[in-house]
Amino acid sequence: MLLASGITLLVAAILLSTLPASAGGLPARAAPAGPPYAYNDGWHYTQHPSPVSTGRAVDLFVDPDFSPYERDRIISAMRQWNYVMNGFVRFEARLLPYNPPPMMLAQIRRAGGWVVARVDSRHPISQHGEGTHALAVTTGNRGGFVYVISDRIGNRDLSGVVMHEFGHVLGAGHDSWGLMAPVYNAAMGRCIDHDAVTLIAQAQRLPLNQLNWCVGPGGEFHAPQQAAAPAPAPYPDYRTPMAARQR
Repeated sequence: MLLASGITLLVAAILLSTLPASAGGLPARAAPAGPPYAYNDGWHYTQHPSPVSTGRAVDLFVDPDFSPYERDRIISAMRQWNYVMNGFVRFEARLLPYNPPPMMLAQIRRAGGWVVARVDSRHPISQHGEGTHALAVTTGNRGGFVYVISDRIGNRDLSGVVMHEFGHVLGAGHDSWGLMAPVYNAAMGRCIDHDAVTLIAQAQRLPLNQLNWCVGPGGEFHAPQQAAAPAPAPYPDYRTPMAARQR
């Protein structure tokens, strides 16, 4: 038993050390020189100057069970966050091998990495508590899992769902409006708004005026004034589909 555990740990260490930084169409770094998106209706990202030096990297390990299209949507979410973070923090993605040993997953978490896992509603994470009606669930602290519950996504934008979860990875809780609202809304989840970036700047202790965010046709856009929202759900945060709220 001890020998088998030792071999498993050795295999996990070798796999992690040899796994390519770019695999299966996943770029290790996804921080474009210019804004990642400009929308036909006038929505766009700000263009604040980049810092001189790069900041810390957050490693993402993407489940190979995602289809090529789904990987593209995950990378789209990653690119937008990398542009928004403007070099202070950056996501670096690589593809997990099929059926990674448990010790490898544990080592990823201990090293501060995050596994983006494709599961369905039969998975235990989606059958209890907050995950019962979730589209995706993020668990962990300074390393963990982003579970995408694939059979609940339907025609919703996977990039928007994953952008919300990556906000949790970066330390944001739920907000009453915008990308980090706990209930999925396609219009609010299209890009990373000022309020979401403010949450991340606070969590990461970063200068807000050196980050980027999505703005509307008229310029700077913030959440509308409204009554105070209920306190966010305890960690782990999750994003629930609209149908769950309407029940």
